[in-house]
Amino acid sequence: MLHTPLPLALHAMKVSELQNMFIEELKYLLADWKFVKSKRQFQLTENDLVWFLHIGCINHVEDFDAVADIAVEFRAGRERVCIVGAELGNIQGAGQHRFPVSNTEETKSSAIELYKYFQEHGVPFLRKYSDPATVLNTLSNGGKDALLISPFLNQHQNQIDRLRAQYGIGM
Repeated sequence: MLHTPLPLALHAMKVSELQNMFIEELKYLLADWKFVKSKRQFQLTENDLVWFLHIGCINHVEDFDAVADIAVEFRAGRERVCIVGAELGNIQGAGQHRFPVSNTEETKSSAIELYKYFQEHGVPFLRKYSDPATVLNTLSNGGKDALLISPFLNQHQNQIDRLRAQYGIGM
């Protein structure tokens, strides 16, 4: 009996193809955001403030889990003043939140799920920490919130100093 190859549609897609489809779905959902392919991140800029949504992929043999982290960057022209952020799931205190993708249908449903989660948890975080005074107060107070937005404790004082100098806060 001759072996007849299965139709192409029945063959599993490469993980990289699923990732590309997933990103294309996100690009559609985040139409106002600029996508930077080399960094696999979306960014939205207004004056000297930049919001980032970075997509990470945890690869498995035939599928992947998408994860996302967000950040707010304060700039003075082209110079970074301070950047703070968090993984989406950590904002809720739940740990890393994964969005599984194992087939073409899940590229769309998981992208929509990530987008909704981002709108519900990520955007309020970005709005809150887009205020330099809020960032400065959070870092100055220390504790879990300060470590959430900036996990490197040894950088907090430098971030505080730079925010104070740039925005004249608490001087």
